[in-house]
Amino acid sequence: MRDKLILEFWDRKSFFKTKEYYSSVKNLINEKIKEDFDGGDITTDSLIDKNKEIKAVILSRGEGIVAGIEEVSLMLNEEKVTVLKKDGNEVKNKDIILEINGNARKILAYERTLLNIMQRMSGIVTAVYNIKKSIKNNCLIAATRKTLFPLIDKKAVSVGGALTHRLTLNDAALIKHTHMKIINNDLENALRLTAENDRIKYIEIEIKNEAEALKAAEAISNLKSEKLFAIMFDNMECSMIRNSINEINNMINKNNDEKLKNKILFEASGEVNENNIEEYSKTGVDVVSIGLITHSSKAVDMSLQVR
Repeated sequence: MRDKLILEFWDRKSFFKTKEYYSSVKNLINEKIKEDFDGGDITTDSLIDKNKEIKAVILSRGEGIVAGIEEVSLMLNEEKVTVLKKDGNEVKNKDIILEINGNARKILAYERTLLNIMQRMSGIVTAVYNIKKSIKNNCLIAATRKTLFPLIDKKAVSVGGALTHRLTLNDAALIKHTHMKIINNDLENALRLTAENDRIKYIEIEIKNEAEALKAAEAISNLKSEKLFAIMFDNMECSMIRNSINEINNMINKNNDEKLKNKILFEASGEVNENNIEEYSKTGVDVVSIGLITHSSKAVDMSLQVR
């Protein structure tokens, strides 16, 4: 039951099979190509006949996990693309990822954009894989909204087996410290107002200490709402998170509120890295969110070569 609720609350991977996602990818590709290609490619236009057909390959220049195959295929929809490595496959140096047969001018015009997308997405997937190795229990990891290309970054996170968290500000309510400061830190009122909004199905609140955590849980209990809630322990030490969860569980048991047990989920966030994520995963949280998989992942080096 709880596993299903965790996925419902923090994962949006089904979006990546929708027309809306494909449309957003095409818009991003068109935007990046226009940035690079506005006015034409004076070198290629001077040297290569407009009808010239070529075969090219994209190959890895290092080791990592591949992503971005579907996105690149959308970009090259008029060319023949032969996929040799699928999203989630491991690659080593000089492995061929895909072959492209088509118009030389178009392939060269798209070269930098398709490599940028694949390298970034592959870097994110590789970072997720490496982070997951650090966790020896069932705790899941999730991305944050610290992204460069929001939707394709989150797609890469999903390919790596992590949870997407929110894709947009409309996905779920996340009551942050900035909201709380503006409304005079009225925690109970913040939870009540979001719970009363019919558009909102999932509600999460950031807390910064044990007292706030227990206060949030009590407020959620008093609301008697049918919505799903989560408490985010933001920039808190592991011992404080563990104590907070124990106190909340004791409160639930004391009140004999079985329904509440699966209505409050727990997330740890802030200052999490590959060195301490295992410790955070053992605190009792359901999810650990980690920004570095999208804001600091190292791209997997790739190149396009004509054969």
